[in-house]
Amino acid sequence: MNSKKYVKAFCNSEDIKYDDVVKILSDKTRKNYTYQSLNGKLNRNTFTYEEACILADALGYNLIPVKRK
Repeated sequence: MNSKKYVKAFCNSEDIKYDDVVKILSDKTRKNYTYQSLNGKLNRNTFTYEEACILADALGYNLIPVKRK
């Protein structure tokens, strides 16, 4: 699963939009995110693990690597 699907899953489970994700990332990182920059990162699959952790933390989730069985 690529980062776009993960972010989309977060958005669906929390009933938020990309604009909310942009605000969360901008507030937490103090970098200037826009809808276009977020969408570009997701389409290019350059959304970082750090960004995913920030988003997950803000939404009350943990990203924990789990070994497959």
